[in-house]
Amino acid sequence: MPRPTSPHLQIYRWNISSLTSILHRLTGVVLYFSLLTIAWYLVYYTYFVNPAESSETCDCPLNALLGHLFSLAAIGVVFALYYHLANGIRHLFWDLGKGFELKTARQNGYLVLLIALLLTVATIGAVMYLRFF
Repeated sequence: MPRPTSPHLQIYRWNISSLTSILHRLTGVVLYFSLLTIAWYLVYYTYFVNPAESSETCDCPLNALLGHLFSLAAIGVVFALYYHLANGIRHLFWDLGKGFELKTARQNGYLVLLIALLLTVATIGAVMYLRFF
């Protein structure tokens, strides 16, 4: 007798709770590896970069491209940080037994995404303001 199969992705209906759960795990991984990258950057540039041979003054297209990629990565890390924080607070309320109703869980899921997005935009705005003014 064949064993029953679980629902496949083609028939599974995604909901906000599964999306926020997957995104919470993903942002945790992103934050972990970004912390490792920042630590490596600090150690590498503290001990191995000679300021006389710095390429920061170079007008190379590669430096411009790397600068834009770094900015996009920084925005991604800032969003990951705010999302992980907001969803972690949501999980703390779940640990207290609050917010498990379907309607409340759905509203809180959208609220977490909105808060993370608004805080990310506010941080980018503050950085742009401090950088250019």
